[in-house]
Amino acid sequence: MPIYEFQCKKCGASFELLVRASEKPICPQCASEDVGRLMSAPASSSHAAANAPCGQDCGGERAHSCCCSGHCCHH
Repeated sequence: MPIYEFQCKKCGASFELLVRASEKPICPQCASEDVGRLMSAPASSSHAAANAPCGQDCGGERAHSCCCSGHCCHH
């Protein structure tokens, strides 16, 4: 059961969800079923991306969140 990233077409919220084949994702913010699956970049690691401070450019993408260490984390 893969984890996918979605964006709600109604409220714009982005979220990750573990989806089973028979389930339809629902937005956790507004409960809308009108959501679209986002394309996820493959996981990779590089020295530059691992050491970039939060909010800075990390290999061409913005960080989605920060780790406790203050380094970029991509989901």
